[in-house]
Amino acid sequence: MAETQQGPPGVDTSKPSVARIYDYLLGGVNNFPVDQAAAELMKSRAPELVDGAFANRGFHQRAAKWIAEQGVRQFIDLGSGLPTVGNTHVVVRKVHPDAHVVYVDNDPMVQVYGSQLLAGDDAAAVVLADLRYPDSVLGSEAVRRLIDFREPAALMLTAVRQAGVPRAAITFEPVIRYARWSAPWTWSPRTRVPGPRSPGWGCGAATTLSWLTPRDRAGCTAPWLGRPADWS
Repeated sequence: MAETQQGPPGVDTSKPSVARIYDYLLGGVNNFPVDQAAAELMKSRAPELVDGAFANRGFHQRAAKWIAEQGVRQFIDLGSGLPTVGNTHVVVRKVHPDAHVVYVDNDPMVQVYGSQLLAGDDAAAVVLADLRYPDSVLGSEAVRRLIDFREPAALMLTAVRQAGVPRAAITFEPVIRYARWSAPWTWSPRTRVPGPRSPGWGCGAATTLSWLTPRDRAGCTAPWLGRPADWS
């Protein structure tokens, strides 16, 4: 795919996509020259970007597994990106084979390839929607069919803020609206980069929505705090 500018219907191959850039950083093939150019520019300014992408993926998988081990069988993966090794449904079903998973992304290519991957899987689905608009996500047919918010659920928010979604877009009204839809013990793992005062460090946390607060380096607790290489 990297050698052609043609893509699935509805996919704009003239502009870089966060999902495809992330795919390129992880060594995937579902990306285009425009995505590769954007990723290489980003890498020139932040050489640790590739390590960070792999480290974040490792955290996502460990967080999903840990939450499943707490008895959670329902997952909404917000800003899921393109299918890759160790997708959420694969990880959590090693703990609960009956787990339900809904992937959400605003890139049409994610829906195309994700739907192909999940063909015949009645307990998992892909929703084409913007996570900044909770009603479009939570009111979608797939979420209403697969997620029962009277029971514990996980709203996965890993690598969302550093992927271009403004901080205010996912820490105030949208998150409050997600919380109103969900049970009080719903889990929300997310990752972030604390900032220039903690170079080379990242922060991940898995907490209930009722305790969802921004954290600096001092606010992270082991094993979630560490240099990117320590997360995988």
